[in-house]
Amino acid sequence: MKNVAKYGFVVIMGIILVNSQGCGTKSIQSDGKNGVPQISGGGSSGELSGFSQNPSEERLTQGGVAISRNPSSASARRHAALTKEEQAAEKAAADAGLQDVFFGYDEWMVSGAGIEALNQNAAYLKEHPGAVLTIEGHCDERGTGEYNMVLGDMRAKAARSYLVESGVREKQIAILSFGKERPFCFDRNESCYQQNRRGHMLLNLKN
Repeated sequence: MKNVAKYGFVVIMGIILVNSQGCGTKSIQSDGKNGVPQISGGGSSGELSGFSQNPSEERLTQGGVAISRNPSSASARRHAALTKEEQAAEKAAADAGLQDVFFGYDEWMVSGAGIEALNQNAAYLKEHPGAVLTIEGHCDERGTGEYNMVLGDMRAKAARSYLVESGVREKQIAILSFGKERPFCFDRNESCYQQNRRGHMLLNLKN
């Protein structure tokens, strides 16, 4: 009986400890500049920095069991989940030579390689004024769904801002954030995470 009581006490204390830790509260707001939202995570800088140095990861799970997926078939699996319109727009972007933009961990600033890709995209859009580009913001699986939705939005907006500054008409560009909901790669390593941190290009050509 003493062992049972001791075990029950340990379990109860564990539950209390977990509940007392809670989750950090984040607020989503607009800074009034270009409609760009910010996340305040309680830090002194007020910048978007929702991850710690050693962030916990939200695992892709099914029935509470971590899924181990084969990255070689990820592209086919993702493609099958798209609508016919999305598949056509993705193919049109590839056929036009449009480049995706990739981002650093927990970042939305466009890199040097990203600028080169966007310069190429801008040249195409200026030569085809009837074309409409959709930039999808994507993130890797780390962090909450809410946080990554905002981060994906920031990435898409950063790419759009650069294109507009490069002379592309704003009405030619739409943006959309999927956060971490539509990964391009399903492995849990940095090489895979890099593929998921992107501004993905879809192209619609008006008749």
